[in-house]
Amino acid sequence: MTNNPIERSIVLLADGARSDVFFELLNTGKLPNINKYLVQNGFATTGVTSFPSTTGPAYLPFLTGACPSTCNIPGIRWFDKTKYANSSCLSLQRYRSYVGLESFLMSKDIKKGIKTVFEMIPESYSIFNSITRGARNKTKYMRIWYWYYAHLTDHWSLADKAALKKTLQVLNKGCKYLFTVFPGIDEYSHLTHPRSEAAFERYIWLDNAIGEIVRLLKRKNQWKSTEIWLVSDHGLSKTDKHFCLNTFLEQHGLPAFYYPLIFNKKGKLSASMVSGNGMAHIYLKNKDGWDAKTNYNEINQISPSLINDLIKEPAIDIIACMEAENSIRIMSKKGLAMAKLEANNIISYLPVKGDPFGYAPMPEKLNHYELLCKTFSSDYPNAPLELAMLFKSSRTGDIVLSASPGYDLRLKYENPEHKASHGSLHKSHMLVPILCNRQFKNKIIRTVDILPTILKSLNLPVPDNIDGQALES
Repeated sequence: MTNNPIERSIVLLADGARSDVFFELLNTGKLPNINKYLVQNGFATTGVTSFPSTTGPAYLPFLTGACPSTCNIPGIRWFDKTKYANSSCLSLQRYRSYVGLESFLMSKDIKKGIKTVFEMIPESYSIFNSITRGARNKTKYMRIWYWYYAHLTDHWSLADKAALKKTLQVLNKGCKYLFTVFPGIDEYSHLTHPRSEAAFERYIWLDNAIGEIVRLLKRKNQWKSTEIWLVSDHGLSKTDKHFCLNTFLEQHGLPAFYYPLIFNKKGKLSASMVSGNGMAHIYLKNKDGWDAKTNYNEINQISPSLINDLIKEPAIDIIACMEAENSIRIMSKKGLAMAKLEANNIISYLPVKGDPFGYAPMPEKLNHYELLCKTFSSDYPNAPLELAMLFKSSRTGDIVLSASPGYDLRLKYENPEHKASHGSLHKSHMLVPILCNRQFKNKIIRTVDILPTILKSLNLPVPDNIDGQALES
């Protein structure tokens, strides 16, 4: 595509598209429209999403340019200890699950001062997206009914078709910015597995949809002035075993408060909030009640065997909690390390015994981009920074868990049963395809970098309170 002035930007989010699967299909000629319109003379790479790598929170980088933790939305489900301790029983700010009707509250829950893209760009539209503050929302109430129908019938292709229809309607009318979610890849991967024929069919369908979108733009003579992004919020991995975290906590004398049994609060000493089924927050009632955070030493006083037993558990891959002086203690079967955010975008990462991520030796102190580059090709891209960032959120748990590949952390109340999961720090969940019909020089990028790039393309100001940086064209 030539370097024409950009008049509009379109972001098409293929929820749950794995980078390796995507590029395998692309390289074998099964995505001809994507190859023709986005890859040739454009930009196609594998990027790193934000943790937790799960639908909803992982949309926030695209929609705000900020990590989920910066937005104070640390997962699909969270528990606010301070609000729980000090609010009335009717308060809506004490805990959350963005599955179902509570998804309408996500925009309201974003930290004050963080703007959405819809508030930054005039004439902005949203389709099948739950974070819509400031948008001309074409599917405000329709989304939940499509999701409910598809959940009951497994006909997620119907939601994809509706998303395409609405997208074409908006583009035919005209817009400055459009964000559309296509849920099919994610949902069929959950129902089957990420490499099933049903999942592959959704990638191929999406390729045809992009062909329709481009042909419409060409008919309107808008193709050369339109920037199109094709992105994903997370990958998925096949799930073979389900681990019941709530039962584990009860066995350790810490009966848990959890969804969907949120009206059963009596006698609870912990809260368990699972996201994408591949990660979880654990919140502990301590000697001060629910009001205060609980660090590593206090966790051992409450339940001396809890951390060690979590490490031994096959379903648990990575464990993190707060240490003294705002440092993060990161543990796995491979070892122990300490991480800490410092001034001037520096992160300190110090292996103490082995290395919980199995990284090759690297300097103790790196800036954010240096750490991303050093860890990009590992099994845990950018993981120390992702964990350190997550603990900035006041709603983050006292303990953060990342599941082992092949496992998830939610056995009960998942209907239908998930055959694939996401949310963890593992590369199968953290690596995503990122494509654009424009060219950029950057080779290693994060999903938070897309929004500032779009704002720069449209000659709009980039907020100074976000985490992303514009790509170099």
